[in-house]
Amino acid sequence: MRQLSSADWTMVSLDSAAAHNTIGIVGIYDPATRNEPRNGTHRGPVSYDEVLAYVEARLHVAESFRERLVHVPFGADRPWWIRDGGFDLEYHVRHIALPGPGSWRQFCTQIARIHARPLDLARPPWELYLIDGLDAVDHVPKGAFAVFLRVHHAAIDGVAGAEILTALHTHEPDGEPPPPPEGYHWEPDAVPSDLELLGRAALHGVGRPFGVLGQVGKVARQVPMLLSDNRDPELTSPASLPQATRFNQVVSPHRVFGTAYTTLDVLKEIRTALPEAKINDIGLAIVGGAIRRYLLDKDELPEQAMVAMMPISIRPTATRASGDAAGTSGNEYSVAPITMATDEDDPLARLARIVTSTAHVKEAGAHPVRTLIEMSEEALGGLMGTVQRAAVRALSRRGRAVAAHTLVSNVPGPLTPMYFCGAQMVDTTGLGPVLDGMGLNNGIGSYGNRVTFCFTADRAALPDPEVYEQCLRDAVDELLAAARARS
Repeated sequence: MRQLSSADWTMVSLDSAAAHNTIGIVGIYDPATRNEPRNGTHRGPVSYDEVLAYVEARLHVAESFRERLVHVPFGADRPWWIRDGGFDLEYHVRHIALPGPGSWRQFCTQIARIHARPLDLARPPWELYLIDGLDAVDHVPKGAFAVFLRVHHAAIDGVAGAEILTALHTHEPDGEPPPPPEGYHWEPDAVPSDLELLGRAALHGVGRPFGVLGQVGKVARQVPMLLSDNRDPELTSPASLPQATRFNQVVSPHRVFGTAYTTLDVLKEIRTALPEAKINDIGLAIVGGAIRRYLLDKDELPEQAMVAMMPISIRPTATRASGDAAGTSGNEYSVAPITMATDEDDPLARLARIVTSTAHVKEAGAHPVRTLIEMSEEALGGLMGTVQRAAVRALSRRGRAVAAHTLVSNVPGPLTPMYFCGAQMVDTTGLGPVLDGMGLNNGIGSYGNRVTFCFTADRAALPDPEVYEQCLRDAVDELLAAARARS
């Protein structure tokens, strides 16, 4: 058994009756590759029993598949992950079909309804749905099926996400699952008693103040950086408590989901008009353009530029690195507010402001942010959700948002073809958590040359997802036309 980190405990605490901190991954597959000559015999449509066997053969790749939460009595300490002796694969893998005609909107509605349901946290917190009946979806092959995997955010970080994706896909139609490590043997953990959990909590309680002090020490060492922080709020976020929109209220229990598409070639063509722009900047400009269009249509666009919360690389640049920092390698990430420049009518001027904003944040630095978050998680732990919900309610009464209007995450996908049960993936998209104060979650993903703009939203805030999908497509066309005009 292993204890949840402070960050994972926070992910659990953010759950409420109407909002669940769940991540979803959607893949759509062409079964034609199952019947190619190199695969031998004709295998026909993918069956539920075949999916069960396929997943079961890969359980050893991701420990997260068979771990469940055990809570400490009275919330006295962080919960624990234990290997679940009652693991039931048939509970987690499910088979459904869309009713006729099986349109894209029906598919998105079904996905959103499933995503709105809470996961059973007394079991390993994931579900996988095999979905048939996508018969009237224009952009997928005839006979295609979908797989929808939903996982609680507490169970999936970068490492766990990579494990699960590796477990569920192969690089060839007839690819075999990776073999278990030598000597691998899975055994369930004994369920700890309440007395044992309280005893562990008491021991952890002795050391917990030192953990908080350690985080305080990290902040203290970064005080010079905090004092010299030269980030310009006009470039990052126009207001620390910006004007709220329909997306920054207490959310309902209902969700909508949708996806719009473009290609990497289109984004690269847009980039020719502003070579200093990163692909991530162009993606954010497209999301900002879509939100601007959507709220303008409803006569609700704030006068100030709206703000997106985005993961930002905080690896030291050549001009900022010194001492040990200069010798570090790899990427580090924090979250930072970035303007979406929604008060700007010209799409290329909007993109230029976003480029300036992201470059400014990277250069000015966001190192203390992650340490402050870690310290608050360690100190507040399971109270973080209560604090967050109270803050949203208090600020929404004043017409203000906590820190940003929406979340925009960029998760690049695989460049090479991937296969599930021998069927080639032809499309992938995703869903994110929708929480109080953050009723619209945008994602930017990719698979090969295709780029996806997906979103998950509170149905009360965005009752017309097909309109927002069109706003995303229009925002791409608008930027592309402006780039071609400049060229």
